[in-house]
Amino acid sequence: MRFRNSIRLFMENFRHVYKLFLYKAIIALVAIALCCAFVLPEIMELWKDPAMQGLIADCKAFAKMFFELNRESLESAKQEIVGPNGSLRQVLTLISSMRTEIILTVVGVVIVYLIKRFAETLCHFTTGSMLNDKMATYAETSFSTSSVANLGKASVYALAYVPLVFLFDALIILGIYGLWMLLPIFPALFCSMTLLVLCQALKMTIFSNWMPAMTTDNMRLREAIRTRGKKENGRQWTKAFLMYFVTVYAIIVINGVAAVFTFGSALIVTVPASYFFLTCEQYVHYYTIMGKKYFVTFESITANPDYGDSEHFFEYVDVTEKEGTQQEQTDENAAEAAVEAENKQ
Repeated sequence: MRFRNSIRLFMENFRHVYKLFLYKAIIALVAIALCCAFVLPEIMELWKDPAMQGLIADCKAFAKMFFELNRESLESAKQEIVGPNGSLRQVLTLISSMRTEIILTVVGVVIVYLIKRFAETLCHFTTGSMLNDKMATYAETSFSTSSVANLGKASVYALAYVPLVFLFDALIILGIYGLWMLLPIFPALFCSMTLLVLCQALKMTIFSNWMPAMTTDNMRLREAIRTRGKKENGRQWTKAFLMYFVTVYAIIVINGVAAVFTFGSALIVTVPASYFFLTCEQYVHYYTIMGKKYFVTFESITANPDYGDSEHFFEYVDVTEKEGTQQEQTDENAAEAAVEAENKQ
């Protein structure tokens, strides 16, 4: 139900994808320019070093063996990279000799990345507010109006959300690195991708209610963090997790196919569309657990949030039957009154 409504809501408001693309493109260009100012001098120095050239050559050999599906050679190529005397270890030794420069560069890049994520989160908050207006009253709100009206709340949300997500993603990267160090190549690939999807779905489930609560019910961040819907329980939490779990896999597949078969061209649509679809899922989930009605399309409103919920299904049927009986009784009384009026005449 939620996944289907999210898709319909996404298609109904697809034009927001182009606004997301334009905003993200501008932010990305600025961030790349700043990163180049920090990174480019150090990268050029590292690039010319024999150790880095050896790592690049070993990575090319690994990629060749991977596509040839030669398991023995692939394992050997992996050891050439991550083994005790592998090229990666040599590059890490080289980097340690440039510790001060590398630390300053990394700090600069992290700061630029956090600023970029902060700016993007403001955009996502604005898009969520526009989507909420459409779901609640089918009102059209301009991007500029929504961004100005929500700038304060969006900034508070971004200041809390961005650092937490950054730490969460850093832990995921460390976990994936540990799997690659401990497991053979194919189990490492499988476990790494599974861990990535599970952790991303968990992250989205944890933070799912924050933005909708602040835009829909005008809550403060502290209240939004603690909010629980009328129907929210362990089963609803599981439904949200499974919804995001499937969505993350779908996004990876769609963007991967787009990157391969269109030489990256289709990513200008699929990447912002992925972000917007996740926003749609956040709001559909929030409206569902809060028991709110909302517009899916102009012709379609979710009339009963308990429809399809096994815990409330028979309550829904009972209420529907009572309403139907009352309506039938009202119709019969009206018909009898009409007959009596004709007889008097």
